[in-house]
Amino acid sequence: MSNLTEIAHRHGRDRLKDAVFICAALLLTAISLGSVTSKAAGKASQHEWTVTVIESNVEIVR
Repeated sequence: MSNLTEIAHRHGRDRLKDAVFICAALLLTAISLGSVTSKAAGKASQHEWTVTVIESNVEIVR
């Protein structure tokens, strides 16, 4: 049984490292999701686009 207690003692900080890793992963996920939401992006400005077609008989020859 002493081997099990030594193993448990050596890996005692693994739970803390796992908890820190999970918290960091959740924080990064929340930040990345928040950056792509429409509220974070703001409102897109509405531009009125027009197209003008000009017909002519101009030919450029080299």
